[in-house]
Amino acid sequence: MSWGARMVSGEGTDMRRHVWTAAVTAGLLLFGLPAPLAHADGQADPGQTTIVVTVEPHQGDPAAAASDAITEVGGEVTKVVPITDTTVAVTVDATTSQAEQLGEAAETQDGVVAAEPSRKVYPTSTDDTLYDYLWDLNNGADSTYGVNAEDAWPTSTGTGVVVGVIDTGITAHPDLTASSSAIVGGNVVAGYDFITSPTSAGDGGGWDDDPTDEGDYHTENGTPVDSSWHGTHVSGTIAAIANNGRDIAGVAPDAEVQPIRVLGRDGGSDYDVAAAITWGAGLHVDGVPDNPTPAAVLNLSLGGGGVCPTSIQTAIDGAVAAGTIVVVAAGNDGSPLSTTFPANCDHVVNVVATGHDGTRSWYSNYGTASVPATVSAPGGSASSGSDGDYRHWIWSTWNSGTTTGGSPTYTGMIGTSMAAPHVAGVAALVKAADSGLTVAEVTDILTSTAKASAGCSTTECGAGIVDAAAAVAAAGHVPSPPPSVAPTLESLAISGSPIVGSTLTASASVTPSDASLAWQWTISGSVVSTSSSYTPVSADVGQDVVVQAVASHDGHSVSQTASVRISSAALSLVSRPKATGTFRVGHKVKASKGSWSPTPATYHYQWYRSGKKISKATKSTYKLTRSDRKKKITVKVTVTLPGYLTASATSSSHKVK
Repeated sequence: MSWGARMVSGEGTDMRRHVWTAAVTAGLLLFGLPAPLAHADGQADPGQTTIVVTVEPHQGDPAAAASDAITEVGGEVTKVVPITDTTVAVTVDATTSQAEQLGEAAETQDGVVAAEPSRKVYPTSTDDTLYDYLWDLNNGADSTYGVNAEDAWPTSTGTGVVVGVIDTGITAHPDLTASSSAIVGGNVVAGYDFITSPTSAGDGGGWDDDPTDEGDYHTENGTPVDSSWHGTHVSGTIAAIANNGRDIAGVAPDAEVQPIRVLGRDGGSDYDVAAAITWGAGLHVDGVPDNPTPAAVLNLSLGGGGVCPTSIQTAIDGAVAAGTIVVVAAGNDGSPLSTTFPANCDHVVNVVATGHDGTRSWYSNYGTASVPATVSAPGGSASSGSDGDYRHWIWSTWNSGTTTGGSPTYTGMIGTSMAAPHVAGVAALVKAADSGLTVAEVTDILTSTAKASAGCSTTECGAGIVDAAAAVAAAGHVPSPPPSVAPTLESLAISGSPIVGSTLTASASVTPSDASLAWQWTISGSVVSTSSSYTPVSADVGQDVVVQAVASHDGHSVSQTASVRISSAALSLVSRPKATGTFRVGHKVKASKGSWSPTPATYHYQWYRSGKKISKATKSTYKLTRSDRKKKITVKVTVTLPGYLTASATSSSHKVK
């Protein structure tokens, strides 16, 4: 059984989860997506089968040669479609088993290299936002088994490199096309639709210049299966736009994706894939305008069961000879690579999937002595669609539509379909660093700089998990950076009196000496200072002020916190209050309030007669009475200020005459 699940998150929306199961059918699969149930092809009526005939080069009329070869062995030809100058799709009025016999007989004809019944192809992912979720791009605290793309970006971001994505097509997405409506723009260049079947394509036509993903929804065993938007997800992993204020970034955020559509509601055909590979590499395909922007890298996150078809191997050989790197997904059956094409084709970079812990993902196909793996890359490891650990998924661009296109969004998926575009993205970074590198040289760089996966042999998982920074350094002959050093932080302390108006200063010991040290003071969770010091204000009285020190070095960080509780401070008396005027009965005397630091907010007065309070004498002035004769008069001034203790001072005395 093969299962598929995806975790979906719209921009600014709550996460929701979907899960479904599906049996794997024969044919080419989106590795990890549920394989669609076999549907009517749309290009041939029931009882008709297409034979992909490969003829020797330099035939004057390859279409006629292929048709004649089938006719001469008894085949009733109903349609002939030339794909390349050596590959022709010949439809016959026969069942699949009859077509196999016709093909075997035709292969005995002069000039015929191969004649194989066409096989279906489907996407290759167990499918199931948000930069912080991209453990697969960096080597942060959440995983040290990402592809280390961030450390490659100072040297290469993929500028000028086109990556052809042979998949379900693409949908408009601001993180890819810089638009919610156009499929060309941003990091996406014009591509092509190579789905022959109008039914599978869902656009009412055959081959055309519009690779829009119309949705691959279908019904399987009576159960509706939603569209996968697989090509959009794969494209985002390769080249989602970075630093645009949106949610994610691709491995090669300045590379350009070229959507080449071959997979629809009924999967796709191997001869459509062969044509797509040929066109994507900039080679001629009959009846189609030549590719104006040939791809330096082709990504095929798709596959089918069985040996590598001659038509696809021929197309791959042509692409590699033209200088195009062909990256393919290993497949999700947990089986040897030898059982799945194009992963078992020659001259490809096949990619095994790994999880955030560096081990081979449970579903991933693996290499053997007969067909060893080339490299590995993050593909996710979720075991069900309800798995809530974001590290178990690969997050990328997506679409909200369940059938036809909806609005741009993001989702987590798993599968070797997700692993392959990581490698395609790293290959783009390498080509951007040195455009003169050959396919063999790029492949050697990918394998020689890969880091070991966890508990998986080089036969099963290839040379290891691709390392973008190391690969780019090797391409540009830039010395690899020295090993990273994590900082240490000790002896965090707060000095100064924890009272209003008194400056508090934080200090700490940090190593190495070039580590950076950042500060943040908070009260009840609100930031009040980002320097090493803070002066409490009156509103802080009774509150705990917390300082956090964060030491950073070589991408690592460590933090400590300390706290103190703020108390009220004392007001300082600068000059005493005074009682002034003529101290005779019947005269009015006046109090000066004195001066304080800081300046009080309120002043309260109390006059005294020989040390005893005078009733109701609480103003700044006082009229002397007969009771005051021959008594000593003083005034006491009491002051207040929020955050400070109440203070008072008394004037010198004056004897009343």
